[in-house]
Amino acid sequence: MPSIKDQLETYSQQGYLVIPDALEAVDVDAINAAIDEDIVEPNPFWIEREEGHVALNVHMLLGYEVMDVSMRPPSLMPLLEGILGQDICAEEHSVRIRKPFKGEPYCNWHRDGGGWTGMPAGPPYYTHYVSVAFYLTDVDETTHTFSVLPGSGQSDDLPSLANYDLHDAHHIQGDKGTAVIFNAGMFHAGNVRPSDRERRTIHIYCGRASAPPISNYTIFPRRLWEGKDEATQRYYARPNAITRLLQDHF
Repeated sequence: MPSIKDQLETYSQQGYLVIPDALEAVDVDAINAAIDEDIVEPNPFWIEREEGHVALNVHMLLGYEVMDVSMRPPSLMPLLEGILGQDICAEEHSVRIRKPFKGEPYCNWHRDGGGWTGMPAGPPYYTHYVSVAFYLTDVDETTHTFSVLPGSGQSDDLPSLANYDLHDAHHIQGDKGTAVIFNAGMFHAGNVRPSDRERRTIHIYCGRASAPPISNYTIFPRRLWEGKDEATQRYYARPNAITRLLQDHF
């Protein structure tokens, strides 16, 4: 297995890393069981996107402790801290289900936050915010994939999509438990293919405590940091507005 130094060098060049077995099989099974339980009954926390092709829930941390390992994954923290530094903090958590699909393939390429061009130039690894996509189901040539344009976030100048050859895109396959760590300012997309299989993922975002929160979606429950070690407390120490509201009044 490559050293952290070698992995960070690869990330520096291409803006993403693929880490097999980032989540243990027992954790993936428990997370999938929680999703199965949560989608049985009508639930206002599940919303649909892309004309109903995607189901999304940003609040599963509230009810399911088995999700905790995916918000601060022990196997990935040395890499995430290597990219963002010791002031790394939690930003967002979501569970997504891409449903079976029979239409024309599509790939909605985008940079999150437009690449955050309004942020100070030259952060380490050209990364203001990093994201991790965990595969909860096996992903291969017969399923939807998570896809990236390598190197498309690794500069202060962020060219438009027209400046890239989409044939250079990497459509990432991997067994369940695989994680894709990527610069959230690079071009990435859900690559939707005709498939009779759903693809489940968890997506998290991390940033720096010195920067603004990336969103106001996920409510982080107190159990994630109360009574935990200093590094864990620091990771959750800069809450978004909705989490701070609940901390202050409930």
